[in-house]
Amino acid sequence: MQAGSTSWGELAQTSSQRTKGFTMKRISKCLLIGLLSSMHLGVFKTVADLEVSASVQIHAAADFHAPLAAHGTWMEVGRYGRCWRPTRVAVEWRPYGYGHWLWTDCGWYWVSDEPWAWACYHYGSWVYESDYGWIWVPGIEWAPAWVTWRIGGGYCGWAPLPPRGIVVVPRSFVFVEVGRFHEPVRPSTVIVNNTTIIHKTTELASLKHETRNLGGAEPQKVVINEGPGLNAIEKATGKKVRPVSIREAARQTPVPAEAARKINESRKEQGSAGVQDQRGSPKDRKSDRNEKPPPATLTPPDKGKESPTTEVGPSPRRPPDTDSPSENPSKSGKGKGGGKGRGKGKE
Repeated sequence: MQAGSTSWGELAQTSSQRTKGFTMKRISKCLLIGLLSSMHLGVFKTVADLEVSASVQIHAAADFHAPLAAHGTWMEVGRYGRCWRPTRVAVEWRPYGYGHWLWTDCGWYWVSDEPWAWACYHYGSWVYESDYGWIWVPGIEWAPAWVTWRIGGGYCGWAPLPPRGIVVVPRSFVFVEVGRFHEPVRPSTVIVNNTTIIHKTTELASLKHETRNLGGAEPQKVVINEGPGLNAIEKATGKKVRPVSIREAARQTPVPAEAARKINESRKEQGSAGVQDQRGSPKDRKSDRNEKPPPATLTPPDKGKESPTTEVGPSPRRPPDTDSPSENPSKSGKGKGGGKGRGKGKE
């Protein structure tokens, strides 16, 4: 009886210790979540400062929602999920059509005065949809520009890289004479939908990742957009190009103060909601201990990553199929832009 009594006592003590340990662990978890949330609120200024070195990424696609809402419309688009489309743009407007190229230690950087250039030319991807025109699919990796290149026959061209698994079609390219590559880009200065030029040009190496020292304490892994290369452009233009650091280049398209404020506010709201969800009500916490976990379920693939049934390329960076049919050559301002219902099907 004595042995049995001791055994039951030890069992009760062990159970009590486990209960206390569970409670302390749960309290510690909640405190940690709160601490991380409070720290998270001050992160964006650091991110904004360091983004110019291409070392820090946007945390999530949701970071773009509030800042871009003032300049366009968010919508759900088929397999791409939540996408953004700019408003108050001309009929002939297209991505990478208003601005200029700047050579940096990370390759060609796209500079634009458009108020959302800091986001939509350095994160994510563009795709043309016949029902919407040009739409932007958010992404969280930074690059000097997300484009693919072709060069030859005295011309140099580029096209926005679409979401993974979608082929770049010829009509997505714009071309300029190589000797005018350094000039400001406008719809009136580029050639689009030109089969002859497409066949004269060849694919250039796609974007690549490299580890480089950009002036910081340690080397950083960055995206390099080499494109036609500095030597080819200097030879064609007959002018020396002054290289700039990626930090200096990115200061020309900074994150606007208003955008930074909205991202901070959005993260603050999300952080508060996350802590509240973790804490729950006393009734919820009690039921959590009693209920069994739900059975595992299969979830469908991410809409933005789903492979299309047509025009699927073997590589997300693959250039256009030069055998694709195309209309007669035309200038960008002739109605081949991003207006609703223009052009043909999906890319």
